[in-house]
Amino acid sequence: MTSGSAPFTLAGATSHPLHAAETGGAYLVDIAVPDTPPPPGGYPLVLLLDGAGCFGTAVEAVRRMGRRPDATAVTPLVVVAVRTAGSHGLVQRQHDFTTPVANRPGSGGAAAFMAFLQGQVLPLANGLAPIDPERRTLFGHSLAGYFTLWVLAHHRQTFRNYTAVSPSVWWDRDGLLAALTALPAADHRVLLTLGAFEEALPPWQQHSAGADQALARRQSRQVRAGIEQVAALLSERLGPQRVRFELLADEDHASIVSAAIPRMLRLASRIGP
Repeated sequence: MTSGSAPFTLAGATSHPLHAAETGGAYLVDIAVPDTPPPPGGYPLVLLLDGAGCFGTAVEAVRRMGRRPDATAVTPLVVVAVRTAGSHGLVQRQHDFTTPVANRPGSGGAAAFMAFLQGQVLPLANGLAPIDPERRTLFGHSLAGYFTLWVLAHHRQTFRNYTAVSPSVWWDRDGLLAALTALPAADHRVLLTLGAFEEALPPWQQHSAGADQALARRQSRQVRAGIEQVAALLSERLGPQRVRFELLADEDHASIVSAAIPRMLRLASRIGP
């Protein structure tokens, strides 16, 4: 094998295969620990869902921004990413990140997947580095963003901060809103983001084949209205100073992940309210 065809590796990161009896799935957990001494209470931790698409970006962002916390507001922290192993990733994620909904086969594994995170993934990270349990952040995009909000509603003590990027609140909007309505006042911080092109078509798609159908499909889900409804409800429950919704210009459902990562890292690095 020549150097040009060698698989990409991220220096300083380790990968750990795990099997979850709760979900029946096989996973790889990637972990990057800072090379700087931990703060007195331990490192902050970020847990990335759908890790195959964002682990490298997040780790490089931490390393670059963490060099100048005075300028970037990002400190060195532990990055943990969970990704599905094998060839059934899309099927597994729809199971893992969702609650049961009628007429949607293969859904409803959120509780089992959360048990896997609590029982195996977080203990694995704690065994590799000192972690501050009061500075843990969960990051999820799309269906994983829905799962992130579900965790806030049902297992809020597990994480201090929650970043839901373009969350699929349409999956079970009524059930999610009902659960969040019961959320007690607590010292959690929530970041919600959406790309400006997620309910509109970007200029480069407006005249392509199938543009009208794509626009109708996006608008039918009323994603922005649903996320703004969640943001308003959380502001009432947690306080407006702890909840932020950002509409990111020039971003779509795919590109928004990279744009949201620096914002999430600042949230994860914060100390105090």
